[in-house]
Amino acid sequence: MRKLNCYLTIILSAAVLLILSFNLAQAQWSEINRGYAVTTNWHGKEVPIGQSVTAWAGTTNSSVYQVEFKWKNETGYVVYAAIVTKENMVKYTTPDYPSDAPQEIKDWATNNVGITIFYATNTQIPNSTGNWSVQVFFYAPGGHLIGQRTDIVAIRATSFNVIPDIPVLGSAGALTAMLLSLGLFLYRKRASIKTTTF
Repeated sequence: MRKLNCYLTIILSAAVLLILSFNLAQAQWSEINRGYAVTTNWHGKEVPIGQSVTAWAGTTNSSVYQVEFKWKNETGYVVYAAIVTKENMVKYTTPDYPSDAPQEIKDWATNNVGITIFYATNTQIPNSTGNWSVQVFFYAPGGHLIGQRTDIVAIRATSFNVIPDIPVLGSAGALTAMLLSLGLFLYRKRASIKTTTF
């Protein structure tokens, strides 16, 4: 019975950690409530090498006149850099949102009505595997840094060994289902051993 309780505790703990990590992965754009946010169209997902990634930088601060994107590879080296000036930033007021925005931005806009957002985007193709970061710097007139945010993008090589993503559940859901199945199997096995008499 102790082993069973131990197995169930491990399985439930793993499931809770997976759920929490999924929720954290989806909460990046809500940082805009503090004035500045950045997310990507691949946030929380692994990116196959060679795929383009778009970073979305947003602010509620109307004095931002320039946004700088710095794309760093797994070693911290800046591979790509881009600057978007105020003239090229897009303004909208929630619950409206850009039609090509990631779902995370659309959900936030729907739940936070009447907020004016200024945003800029930058698209790059990460050229090596590892955890890349997209750092975004928000500047006021005169070049004064007034805000900074970072998003992590996991770039992975595609191969036959990659675990395929499962529609509806996703990889995290599939792993949770497998762990729960393992727990049920161990529970039934333990119960069948108890009922068997010699």
